Amino acid sequence: MAEFTAVGDAIHNDFFVVTGSSFADDLQLLFETAVGTVTVAPNVVRPQLAFVAQLPASVPTGRHWLRLRHGGTTTERIPVEVTAGPPYTVCVLYSGRPKPSPYTIVFVANPAIESQAGDTFNADPVLTNRAGYHSAVAYCLQNILRETEDLLRAGGTDAQMRFVSVFDATLAAQQENALAHEVSPNIMETPFNRLGVLASFLTRFHEVADVVFVLHGSTTHTRASAWFTRDDNSRPTVPFTYDGVARQHGRFSSIPGSCAIPVTEDTTAMTALHEFGHAASDFNNGRVVDLYVNGTAGGFMANKKFRAQATDPVPANFATYNGTNYNSDPNRDALGYPATWTSYHPQPIDATRPNLMDNFFLSFDTPLRCRLDQLTYAWMRDRLLAKLGR
Repeated sequence: MAEFTAVGDAIHNDFFVVTGSSFADDLQLLFETAVGTVTVAPNVVRPQLAFVAQLPASVPTGRHWLRLRHGGTTTERIPVEVTAGPPYTVCVLYSGRPKPSPYTIVFVANPAIESQAGDTFNADPVLTNRAGYHSAVAYCLQNILRETEDLLRAGGTDAQMRFVSVFDATLAAQQENALAHEVSPNIMETPFNRLGVLASFLTRFHEVADVVFVLHGSTTHTRASAWFTRDDNSRPTVPFTYDGVARQHGRFSSIPGSCAIPVTEDTTAMTALHEFGHAASDFNNGRVVDLYVNGTAGGFMANKKFRAQATDPVPANFATYNGTNYNSDPNRDALGYPATWTSYHPQPIDATRPNLMDNFFLSFDTPLRCRLDQLTYAWMRDRLLAKLGR
């Protein structure tokens, strides 16, 4: 018997996913018929997952035998029926660990864009660019699961997570469908004053998310942004201490974290994982904020502190988290703190590259190798494990 499963139907130009175990990076999908074989290379491979952004039309419609080839071997075959469509509105890309409330990341094609004034709602061009949307989902998955920073995948934890896509081109350009909001001069955000719209929107598709990637097609507001999760602390939590203060990682959220990313995002950038870092942190019990600005986002920030004066030395110790001391970064990953800045940051995991939450475009080789700092990594991993453990 073949030790893999095709998820859902095989539909031209739609997502196609195969699940199993011990998949190698060189994995290929072999669609066999009596007249020949078509080989398809997945866009993203994890040991448990092979993800194809769009099944090519070069795979003929009809009955096929599907085999996998990786690591120099070819599996046994399973039957697969390939059709021309239509594509799914809701597609479960990976179901994660079977449980009542799996940790869930949802990708949504944004139906409508809210103007900065909030008085106009226009159809999002992404609804007429399904190919661009699929490519953007592939970029996000590659970015959060395959690059050097292993925040989501360390110890195979991504195998426990659920990934879902929602693309509904029938939705009208009106307020309840507007998941993206323009901010001058070129920023797109999820609507901060209406963040409850995210959960209510997904309820229509029977989905509950921890983090939502809102993918949009604006050509004028192409700078990505994110809003923090709001944990539901009336439900179970996992306690922690930060500088001796008792706090908690919520196992559940009342409002999911969210980020707005253009389908034209630069695929050489770490934007998806950077914005996830914001979105997966908590509005009240620890915000992960940008390190490329001196200012404050308010509230408790897990990864930024301030000196009284810019001329004061950076303290050697940044913070104590759960009894462990974490050092500061005196040199800002060799980028240097501007002379007027009072802010400072935790010690990086890799001092040869900018912090993932800093300006990763200033990397000395490629932004794709940037990582978090030691404290934020430990704090975020504990936060993810708290939610995975519910």
